Parts: sequence; structure tokens; C-alpha cells
Amino acid sequence: MSFRYKSWVWQYGKRQGDKAFCDLCDDNSNKVFCCAGGSTGSFGRHLKLIHNISRNTQNPSDDNPHDEVEECNTVDSLTQCSSTSSNNLNTNCSSSSSEFCGPQPRKRRRTYVDKNFEINRSCSSERTEQIHKALAKMIAINQMPLSFCSSSGFKQFMSVVEPNYIICKEGAIKQRLKGFKSSVEVLIKKELKDARSVSCTSDCWSSIAQESYITVTAHFIDDQWCPKSYTLTTQKLDDRHTALNLSNQLEITFNKWEIDQKIMAVVTDNAKNVLNAVNLLNNITEKDDLTCAAHTLQLAVNNSLKYDKIDNLIQLCSKIVCHFKHSNLASQYLKDKQDQLGLPTEKLIQSCKTRWNSIYMMLDRLYKNRCPISNVLADRSLTTAAMAHKFEVTEHQWTDVETLIKLLKPLQIMTTVFCGEKYCSISMVRPLINAVIEKHLKHNVSDDEITEHFKTTVIRELSDRFKLLWCPSSVVSARQIASFLDPRFKDLEHETVDARENIRTRVKHLIKEIAEINCDVQIETPVTKHHGALEFLFGDEVNCNTADYDIQYQHYLAEPQLKFDFDALEWWKTRASKYPLIVALATKYLGIPATSVSSERCFSTAGNIVTAKRSCLAPETVNMLIFLHQNKQLL
Repeated sequence: MSFRYKSWVWQYGKRQGDKAFCDLCDDNSNKVFCCAGGSTGSFGRHLKLIHNISRNTQNPSDDNPHDEVEECNTVDSLTQCSSTSSNNLNTNCSSSSSEFCGPQPRKRRRTYVDKNFEINRSCSSERTEQIHKALAKMIAINQMPLSFCSSSGFKQFMSVVEPNYIICKEGAIKQRLKGFKSSVEVLIKKELKDARSVSCTSDCWSSIAQESYITVTAHFIDDQWCPKSYTLTTQKLDDRHTALNLSNQLEITFNKWEIDQKIMAVVTDNAKNVLNAVNLLNNITEKDDLTCAAHTLQLAVNNSLKYDKIDNLIQLCSKIVCHFKHSNLASQYLKDKQDQLGLPTEKLIQSCKTRWNSIYMMLDRLYKNRCPISNVLADRSLTTAAMAHKFEVTEHQWTDVETLIKLLKPLQIMTTVFCGEKYCSISMVRPLINAVIEKHLKHNVSDDEITEHFKTTVIRELSDRFKLLWCPSSVVSARQIASFLDPRFKDLEHETVDARENIRTRVKHLIKEIAEINCDVQIETPVTKHHGALEFLFGDEVNCNTADYDIQYQHYLAEPQLKFDFDALEWWKTRASKYPLIVALATKYLGIPATSVSSERCFSTAGNIVTAKRSCLAPETVNMLIFLHQNKQLL
């Protein structure tokens, strides 16, 4: 006969299948317990931990009378029960209740987390070094001060993330930054060594501490026809900015990076000392007509705006913007009027002489907010009669503002294209300027006085500065050669007939020089599978000798011109084996950037690094931080 004991835990709950429900827990608590082999043990532990109830602490009077012997499945229990009477049976079972009826303790794996575990866990040396390097990268990428590593905020942050991390000092972070700089330099030198030619941009700037620096950036096209750009150095200039001193500094930089024999051109702004410094350099292939296209364009625009009526109108608009910039009340009223009229809430923009296209942006923003500005100036509770008269803009003047916006817009867009993040080669400079003149600056009979003067002046300025007019004494420039090597402009429709012949003759001569230097160039035709019967029967042999420069040149002339929005570098990538000699020339000229904006962008980075509170940084530290931030893609 077998007996079965019912545990004491079930007087506090009920069981349904393999789940237990606690009667002492409210409905909002988690009172359901599951156990694959039965819920008695898990339910008992719940009573002990949550409700502080165990078999020893419960009230004996509350015991269920049915917690007696029902069945027993063990052989020892049957032997004891068969040799005693019913009274002895109850006594024996009562005396052995702790053995058969009590909860049996089981060894279980600890499932809770020790609160002191993270605190007691030590931070290994590998983990510490990993955090040091990550911190150094964050400082370089986010342009943060070196003292951030010892700041109280960072210490508190690390006490939560890694309690046992030992905060490093600024010197340790600087050592790791130097290590990153060395590794990045190795990567850049390797790519520069593999490049066929390198073009550079350079510019000078002064920090808030009145220290002069010169920045040099390298540009080239790799063997996969991808444009690459790296900031090489930002060196302090202790001497005067003479042409000789600047030239010596550029040569030192080229020699350090081992590219002195690969420099194709150096693109700079229009400062005379910088242009003379480039002319003093040795081993430079192209030196003439390679100033920053965007800077040259802005000089032409600024000279075109030097007209009394235009200048007076710009000054009036600047005063209006200055009034709203300096009056919080007027600025708030302007926002309210913009909301009432359903216009976007936009602040007015002030023009700046050193900021490109700032006059266009100021006029455009003013004209868009013409109505709310007029309403604010007409409110006598806010603007006095004298001020309103001072800032009054007549209807005719608003018409002139609209005219100037239309004239300046194509020039602003062209500047944006030259300075965009997408790569822009010098091959686009002359075609774009010619397109703007032909499409947007042509003279019309209906042009008023301001329009006529602006168009005449800006066309003359652009023609003189970019040497658009061809004469017998003209020399083929690098921009013209690059335009011919660009499959989007190879027909030279933007040039005169005489200029086209001279450009093609010059390019053919350059290809011949490359062929003489590389006389042993042999093109191995890759083995390709035949995809059809006709292709197999006719074969795919090239009938021409690709090593002959004249044949390559004639075949390139016969190629159809691409549309302006196609990728010229991708086109050359697919034809590298067809025109090996022309490819070598195209890599050099298409790798020359149109502007020096890449070096000028370092000004913004430097402004975030050399601040008023960090004006005493050593020049070596400034160079290191700018170098790492500008080349952060290699970190």
C-alpha cells in the first residue's frame, strides 16, 4: 500500500497544472509560479522570502488536518507501517515527519546579481588601455580639450560605467594621441606613395592668440578612380608671410611627406605673396591660372556690386537687419508677425565682407519677410517715427532688391557647386562660368540701370580673372586641358574655335611625351568568356594598337560627350585599359581641385580647438588635434 503526503504550502495557495497561485499576494503582484517538475519548492521559497512564512514559523493550529499520511511509495515506509498498529503508525509517521513531509533543501545556482559585484570587480590593464584609447579618439573627433579626461563630470561618468577605472592624466592622453597621429601618417604616406600625382591646396590663417599658421591639404585620385583628400599639416609661421618664407614652408612639407617629385599643382587664394610663393617652387608641373575658383568668383561679384545705387541699397538693408539683431522686442514682434502671416520663423541674416554669398542671403531673407518687417516698422508702439523713416524701403527699392536676388542667385549656386562636399575638379570651372554667362547674364532690352551695370561689370570681371577670351598670345591653361580630358566637356563647346585647336594640340603633345617615357607600355587584354554565338565567331580582339598614342587620341575624340550630370571618374575607370596613355594624363589633371576650400575648412576646426580658454596650446598640439580631426576617417 502506498501513501502520499500533501505539503503545508498549499494552505496558502492553490495549484492548477504546473502553476501555483498565491492567496496572500494582491492582484497587482506577480503571484504565479511555474516549475516543470512541480511548484511546491518554488512556492515554498516565495512564502519564505516574500511573506516570511516557513514550516517552522507557521501557527500549528493553522495546520491542515488532512496533512496526514495518505500514501507512501517507498519500501522502507511500507515495512514500518505493516509491523505496527494504526496508533503506532500515526506516531511513527509523526516522528519521521521531518524526513518525509518537510521541505527538502536543494542546491540551486544563484540567479540574483550581487550589488557589490561590479564594485569588487577589478579593471584589467587591457580594459584600462582600451578605455584610454577610446577616450583619446573621442577627444580628437569631438574637438574636446585634453583636460576633459580629468574633469569631475567624466570621473562621475566613469564611476558608473567602470567603477575601478583609474582616471588617466592629460600627458597619458597626449601620448596616445601622438600614437594615433603616427599611425595615420603611415597610412597617408602609403596612399601618397601609390598615387601617380598629387595636387595640394594651401591657405594661411591666424588663431585667437594672434599666431599665424599655414595649412596644406593633399588631393589625388587613387587606382580605383576615387578622389582622396587628406590634411597634411598645420604649421606655425614664425616669420613674415613673404613669398620666400611661404615657399620654404611648402617645400619642407612636401619633402616630409615624400611627394616633392609628384606635385602637379598648388591651388591657393589670390593673395600676391601666396601666388609668388607657388611660382618659386620647383618640380611643379602647373603653376599658372590655378587660383581658388570660388575666391576668384567672389572677387568678381564684390567688384560688380560697387555701384552707388546698389551700395546704398545694401547699406539700407544691412541697417534694417542690424536693428532687429539688436532689439529683442523687435525680434520677438517679427516672430509673431511671421506666425500670423503663416511664414516660417526665420531670423534675418547679416552680410559679412569675408563671408561668401552673404549679401545674397541677406537680401533673399529680407525679401521673403518683407510683409512682417513692414508691419513691425509701421507699429508706432514699437518703432518711433524717426526710426521708421530711417528704415523705410520704398516699393521701387524692393523691386531693386528682387532684381539683385535674381542676378546673384546663379552665382551663389555656382559657388556652392565649387565648394560642395562632392568632389569638384578644375575641369568644371570654365564650362560652368560660360554657362552662367550665356544662360543667366545675357543682356536684354528690358534691363534697367542696375541690371545693365551689374551684368556688364560681372561679365568683364569673370572674363579677365578666368581668362575666358582667347588671343594669339594666350597659353593653354590647366583648366582647359582638364576640361578636354573630362568626357562631359571634351567637345570644348565653351571655348572659341581657335582655343579648341590649341587645346587639342597641347593635349596630344602631352600624350606623346607620356608615350615616349613609357615606351614599353603593353596592355594585356583580359580573358573574357564569350556570351553568345556571334561574339564567339567574330571574336573580341581589338584591331588597333592601344600603345600607339595617336590612335588612342583619335579614338578618344570619337567618343560621344557625356551629359553634365554623369560621373567622369566612373567613365574613366571603365576605360582605363582602352586609353592607358590618356588615363595617365587624366589622373593628373582631373585630380586638381577647383578651390582651396579644403584647407579653409581647417579654419573652422581650428576655431573649435584654439578657443579663448585654450589660447595657449602649443603649436605641436594644435597641429596634432587638427590633423587627427580632419583625417578622422582613418582613426
